[in-house]
Amino acid sequence: MKYVVVDAFTERKFAGNSAAVCLVEGHLSDALMQQIAAEFNLSETAYLALQSDGCWSLRWFTPMIEVNLCGHATLAAAHVLWTEFGVNDEVLRFATRSGELRVSRTGAVISMRFPITVTVNSDTTDWAQTIVKPALLSGAAIAGEDYLIELNDAMAVQNFTPDLPAIAALNSRGLIVSAKGAQGSGLDFVSRFFAPNAGIDEDPVTGSAHCALAHYWAQKLAKTDFVAKQVSRRGGVLGVAIDGDIVVLSGKAISTMRGELRLG
Repeated sequence: MKYVVVDAFTERKFAGNSAAVCLVEGHLSDALMQQIAAEFNLSETAYLALQSDGCWSLRWFTPMIEVNLCGHATLAAAHVLWTEFGVNDEVLRFATRSGELRVSRTGAVISMRFPITVTVNSDTTDWAQTIVKPALLSGAAIAGEDYLIELNDAMAVQNFTPDLPAIAALNSRGLIVSAKGAQGSGLDFVSRFFAPNAGIDEDPVTGSAHCALAHYWAQKLAKTDFVAKQVSRRGGVLGVAIDGDIVVLSGKAISTMRGELRLG
């Protein structure tokens, strides 16, 4: 089975977020897909299979679990189809656990249309105060499968030290930590993402989290188009725009590795 490893939400190698993309021909069991994802040991491994209607089946696995939505691995999958596997369609359709996702390109920029995640401000911040000192906390929200905390400034996000057992105790997919971009940075907001329950202590760049961040910051900043940066060690920049109940995530990707998995 052919695979390609891609760095997503970046235009330089060894930055952004890595995903393995596997082109499936025939049947793979869920157990085998999970084993392969554990073998790659990247934040996501994506599996692509062409359907009879021209849509691509797309599934995403962390080293521990299958997930419902993954932005950077979708970006990686589209990049691989266009640059490695000779697909010429200008709009790609992916059948996923989160419904049909559509991805298009303009030059080197890939744009993905994902369902928006509505955030609900948390009436109590007791849970948030188990994660961060109250003096640093500016807000908290429930963000679909995740929890979200807003810190006072971008530097506080950069310097945030996660208490992974406390984050795991939230019993959510993960924790989003965010703040408004620093003045003069050209960024509307910054974030980091931690998902110890999914086997990912810190995810370098998390597209799906920005489906919630778009909604959260639209209310805070009274705008619908953003430039965002995930300030992990590898880092990544995303274009984020709200179009009704859709979030359009945009970014670039670059292939770093290709090969074959020997399954027989």
